[in-house]
Amino acid sequence: MAEVFKLEVSCATLCDQIRSISESLSQPYQELGKTIAGQSYLHIDETDHKDNGDRYWIWAFCTRLFGFFTIDASRGSQVLKRILGEAFKGTLISDFFSAYVKYASALQQFCLAHLVRDIKFLTTLPDIANQQFGSRLLRQFKRLFYFWHLRHTMLREKYNRALSVIQRKLRALASEKQLPRKSQNVANRLDKHWSSYLRFIDDPLIAPTNNLGEQTIRTVVIGRKITQGTRSEWGRQWSERIWTVLATCRKQKRSSWEFIQDCVLASRIGTPYPSQIPATA
Repeated sequence: MAEVFKLEVSCATLCDQIRSISESLSQPYQELGKTIAGQSYLHIDETDHKDNGDRYWIWAFCTRLFGFFTIDASRGSQVLKRILGEAFKGTLISDFFSAYVKYASALQQFCLAHLVRDIKFLTTLPDIANQQFGSRLLRQFKRLFYFWHLRHTMLREKYNRALSVIQRKLRALASEKQLPRKSQNVANRLDKHWSSYLRFIDDPLIAPTNNLGEQTIRTVVIGRKITQGTRSEWGRQWSERIWTVLATCRKQKRSSWEFIQDCVLASRIGTPYPSQIPATA
């Protein structure tokens, strides 16, 4: 500001302006937040956050058309209940973190990328039995994804037959007993949460991984490294709101600068607030 516009701006002035703009973003932020529980599917991810030395958690709730962020002192399932209600009616796509398992959405889709990573770990263990079990599981998942990527080009009957064979073999592996402990843990998890790992096969709108959630939260993680977190409650509120604006405008191919301008005008002269709610989510 000093170099380009010849204006001296103190830290206090900058903070006051950020606080003012944050207030102008509150209405569309709250409006979007009220729609989260009604989504048909939702990707979720979380990462840690520091506020004046205290540990908080950044939660990201997103689809391909919006990204909604909230900062909470808890990493537990109560945050999911606060945002989504006691029971989410849509499909939750997430990793296997305990809060998501405990919340237990009826239409859960656990991230297969995380499961495959754990299976690959089995193949690196010194125990031959772990290596063999991991390799057998990995082989079937590779075949599963190979055919799943061909789902639009294969004859439906041939595709269904191939998937049926693979699922039968995976089911047999998941049902094995008396395996080494680490292999048994993976087998038990797949067996217990079978439908929550393979739900994507029958629903074309569901992704088999939580890549969208991780991509949405990645820019926030980068920003956290630069800012080193926040220092106050209003700082946390500003972060939640501006992260939500930037992520949502990017997904909707809108100008975040124009969106913020419209919010400021709405708060100061009474023009209508712009909305972050997508026409289709």
